[in-house]
Amino acid sequence: MNILNSKSLINHNTFKVHANAKFFLNVKNENDIIELLKEKKFKTYKKFILGGGSNILFTKNINGVVIHNQIKGINIKKETEKETTIEIGAGEIWDNVVQWSVENNLYGIENLSLIPGYAGAAPIQNIGAYGAELKDVFLELEGINLDTIKKNKFTKADCQFGYRNSIFKKKMKGKFIITKLQLVLSKKKKVNILYKGLHEAFKNTNIKEVTCKKIREKVIEIRRNKLPDPKKIGNAGSFFKNPIISERTLYRLQTKHPKVPFFQEKEEIKIPAAWLIEKCKWKGHTEKTCGVYNKHSLILINRGDATGKEILALANKIKKDIYENFNIQLEEEVNIS
Repeated sequence: MNILNSKSLINHNTFKVHANAKFFLNVKNENDIIELLKEKKFKTYKKFILGGGSNILFTKNINGVVIHNQIKGINIKKETEKETTIEIGAGEIWDNVVQWSVENNLYGIENLSLIPGYAGAAPIQNIGAYGAELKDVFLELEGINLDTIKKNKFTKADCQFGYRNSIFKKKMKGKFIITKLQLVLSKKKKVNILYKGLHEAFKNTNIKEVTCKKIREKVIEIRRNKLPDPKKIGNAGSFFKNPIISERTLYRLQTKHPKVPFFQEKEEIKIPAAWLIEKCKWKGHTEKTCGVYNKHSLILINRGDATGKEILALANKIKKDIYENFNIQLEEEVNIS
């Protein structure tokens, strides 16, 4: 094992904030993880799992062992006439997985193009975009329990998927490292362009046949127009979740704001957090070191040398303002450490 001491994490988080790990280890297979967990020297230290760092805000140094997942591989596990089951190493860059699936003419994750981060984070967050979520194609995952050092499998039901949520953000938070996951993708053409922004993007073109490749191209185009490139501007994508509200709250909002946007899925009513933030005039707001992106109000940005605490302070000011104006509590999508 090549364990590094006092390792800077500035290049391991897309917010580009300064933080150090007391110990840092790149793991490339399950044996690396097991060897680390059995090492007496590190028994008492907290283990911190890190992938692409695209959904994390460091507000302090990590006084423990950062396990950087670098387990690679995209393999076909099973094929039928209609479907292909693929197995993905948790350390694969997620967008590379989407690109691979599109190149192989497999449908199911093309709407999730250009989402930053590693594949191992996808089930933790139940990533979603443009009317699709990971759970729609998820089969199972494997990994190692950090306490028992035993391998475990989690089925779709075991993962308890919710809106940007799973068991790995609740009961199993910080207790499990995902090593690989399996997805079931469709060989048959199966397009999903019902999401308003995506539907409108296709409506305004002369594209005659919508394919997974065309959807990926359109999603990438939309995201690049709306979202800052984390290589150029430090950010972690959408900082807040869209709040789920009651019918009573929606009615109350509609009395003051008749055109409030909302969308209903089964019994859940969501309103765009971006709309709330824009109504409170935070879009494009700048502070000395950080701010709110001027093209998308859900994205907080590092203007150059912000600390995690400064970005968190801005987030808390926005949350307080939304609550005072709408009596709605925003919840972070980004993990705060």
